Amino acid sequence: MKSDADEGYVELETDDGDYYVDLNAKNGSSVVSDADRVSDRNQLCELFVALGETNPIRRAIVNDNDIYGLLMRPIDTEEIKSEIDRLKTRKDDIDGRLEKIDRMVDRLPTLQAKADSLQKKIRDIEESLEAKREVIEEREVSGGTDEDERILEELQQKRTERETIRDRIRTQKEALSSLRDDLDGTSERLAEVHGADETQDFDEIETEIEQLHHQKQQLTTTINALSPIVEMNGQLLDDETDIPDQMKSDDIISELDPTSRTITCWTCGNTVERSEIAEQVRVVREILEEKRDQQSVIADRIESLESRKRQLEEQRETRKRLVDRKQSIEDEIERREEQVEGLEDDRSSLQSEIEALQTKAEEINVEDDELIGLYGDISDLEYKRGQLENELTDVETEIERIKSERAERDDLEAERESISEQLQEQRDRIETIERDLVSAFNESMQQVIDELEYENIERVWIERLTETTERSTSRTDFELHVVRSTADGAAYEDTIDTLSKSEREVIGLVVALAGYIAHGVSSELPIVVIDAVEMLDADRIYGLLTYFKQHADYVVTAVLPEEADELDSTFCSITTSTLDAAP
Repeated sequence: MKSDADEGYVELETDDGDYYVDLNAKNGSSVVSDADRVSDRNQLCELFVALGETNPIRRAIVNDNDIYGLLMRPIDTEEIKSEIDRLKTRKDDIDGRLEKIDRMVDRLPTLQAKADSLQKKIRDIEESLEAKREVIEEREVSGGTDEDERILEELQQKRTERETIRDRIRTQKEALSSLRDDLDGTSERLAEVHGADETQDFDEIETEIEQLHHQKQQLTTTINALSPIVEMNGQLLDDETDIPDQMKSDDIISELDPTSRTITCWTCGNTVERSEIAEQVRVVREILEEKRDQQSVIADRIESLESRKRQLEEQRETRKRLVDRKQSIEDEIERREEQVEGLEDDRSSLQSEIEALQTKAEEINVEDDELIGLYGDISDLEYKRGQLENELTDVETEIERIKSERAERDDLEAERESISEQLQEQRDRIETIERDLVSAFNESMQQVIDELEYENIERVWIERLTETTERSTSRTDFELHVVRSTADGAAYEDTIDTLSKSEREVIGLVVALAGYIAHGVSSELPIVVIDAVEMLDADRIYGLLTYFKQHADYVVTAVLPEEADELDSTFCSITTSTLDAAP
């Protein structure tokens, strides 16, 4: 939008539909108030479609900065790496599970032998019980009062109840021991994720993110305000024929010394020397670069803080689950401790009753002492049989569990194979796009060099470099190589900072085009918009547009009137004067 405009709009009519963007001026910058866009893929537009002077890839090439992160930005490498980590964790879990199943299966013969041994011991006890009951029946037939029999039967019953309660106490104590171990583990995990200042950290992060977004917006406003000034003054200085006559000086001294020529400043109206304007343009360019660097640093900081914010949110959820789990365990421990206390009271009461009955039994006729002993033996044998039956049940349950796990092994093997394939796909996904980017640039760059006839540049190419970090993870980078040739045809490698600004701008455009090709942007956005190509003459602009047209259905560029006149016969064109005249 123009600086004196309060609102503006853009409309696009196509065979597929009509689109628009409405803008309002706010705090010195343009803000979208309403829109029906062709695409909401802002990142693709910013990197590979809108190839103006402030395009991040062009700026990175001009300033010799890293381009890997920019070219790979549409591919959420962090998400892919996170998915790889998730798959690796699941694969490791399955491997551990398979190893555990194998160890469990190895135990089957031992468990089966133990089950057979327990069954034999139980049969032996049952045979002994049957023999002792036969003796008791014979004794009861031969003599003894009903009262004596009642006392002996009640004594046996109480002993059986006591042993049952003893088993229940043992079971409850084993459960309590397991619960306390679980509680200790939960408490340790809770201590690991606990942070006393976490809430404060979260609030501070949200505040800082909000402040950084505000700073980024201010920087964007500043950059948008300074860029047109630099561009216009740069054009005036680069091409003297563009300077209107009323802005030139006819002083003969200035003709002898071009740097002393004076120009009427288009902003303040004062007469200043070209060298002074050139110096001011240089200073403003440096400020612009500084602001762009600050904007990039702020964007990285925002991304880092957003990641930390998500991490804190996950910690909050984890801590809440652990707190709930801890409370649940503590409640269960308290409940079972009350049960144990009640059972121990019952056992103590039964012990008192048994002792009283034992005293009465001892008062029975002396010849019945052996009968009392038999009842005691039966009680002990029944208790031992109960223990053996419980142990046998545990062993048989374990055997069935192992057999069930063994049956699940085939499913785990199939899942493991599937995960291995997914892991390879995720790893190949990053590597494939990296190789596609390198291939697209190297092929395109060579054709553009030939098309634009850069005689002193032999080749410009990207090398894909990989290294393994200390954590055994792979890291990739793109290294840009420049090969020049001497007058006698000898080739030598040079650095990009030795190229002219126009050459670097062309390389930046081709790097962006490589991203456009490799990421398949044309399927969603079949258009490329190019601005700030005034450093090229009409022939090279023609060559550049012709090559770009091979990869995008629509290529739009803004050129100076002189180049437009030469290109008008080849490309459809529209002038800004036509736009100004439009209602």
